[in-house]
Amino acid sequence: MRWFQPSSALFWVYFLIVCVGWAGLVLQLLGVFALTASEVLVGLPFTLATLVIFGWVIIRLDSLRARHVLRTGLRFGFLWGAMAGPGIALFGNDHLMRVVQNIAGDDFANDWQAPISATIVEEGIKGIGVFTVAWLGRWIFVRPMHGLLLGGCVGLGFQVVEDLIYEANAGLTSAQGGATPAILVGAVRLVAGIASHWMFTALAGIGIVVAVARRDWSMTRRLGVFAVFYSMGCALHFGWDAPDTAHIEYLGIGLKLVVYVVFFAAVYAWVLRGEREWFRSMIPIAAARGIATPEQLATLITRRSRRAARKPLRAQGYSNRQLIEGQRGLLERMQRLGTEPVDRLVAAGGWPATR
Repeated sequence: MRWFQPSSALFWVYFLIVCVGWAGLVLQLLGVFALTASEVLVGLPFTLATLVIFGWVIIRLDSLRARHVLRTGLRFGFLWGAMAGPGIALFGNDHLMRVVQNIAGDDFANDWQAPISATIVEEGIKGIGVFTVAWLGRWIFVRPMHGLLLGGCVGLGFQVVEDLIYEANAGLTSAQGGATPAILVGAVRLVAGIASHWMFTALAGIGIVVAVARRDWSMTRRLGVFAVFYSMGCALHFGWDAPDTAHIEYLGIGLKLVVYVVFFAAVYAWVLRGEREWFRSMIPIAAARGIATPEQLATLITRRSRRAARKPLRAQGYSNRQLIEGQRGLLERMQRLGTEPVDRLVAAGGWPATR
């Protein structure tokens, strides 16, 4: 996927929305940041930790290095999440929450306007970003794992900027003032970030990418898959923002974190199983191309099998670093092979069913 696609109208739409969204964010928050710059600086380490920790989590989820051929698209997604999403979401949330208040009254709005608005506006703008990038790179974003990674990057970009906004607002809304509110907000959002935008949009991204990629499926089936996974992300977001009716806030947050992580792990296990099945289906094609023997390629499917394959070679004098780099190189060649046009792969021995 290329950075610059001047012949694509969608690319220019993407570029325009990112610029407009970023400009809107700056205009809406310029006054707040001017008043709370010191608080933002104090909370910045927590925001950077969020970026590093959950960025690392997303990378670790990609055990077969699919990101090697997706890097430009994943950067596109992160930029959308960080630059387009928050500015548009601030504007949309403000107006939709007023609509909820006007229709349902103050009592209902106090409890439910935030989860309703966030689920519709924030998941909507992030989902549009995933769709835009997936369509721009529709020849490489083709599997559920690709959707999970793209959605995770879009969500992480949104999450990082939202953390900065909350830290800036903490100084204005707290009676204490000073650095303490920003530190508390930053620390709480870092811990709660385990189940946040990166996770919600990763789930939605699976459905969006599959719906875009599976052109061999009927429209009804594609829309069904999209609806299931997009609804998962929306439901988790709504549940997270929903009021704690039992009035046991911290216990409720802890329970939600556990439930969300278990749920996401179950979905991820399904995605990972499909990714491994795709890899196995590519082994005969890769072997026919002379990339490696089927036996060598079979050792790459899991991290455990890769470690086991390195063990006897270390005894022969190879360094572990050399062996890891060699395995990564093979994985990346397999991922590049998976981006080749269908007709070439069919001629080479068949096309994986997961396409």
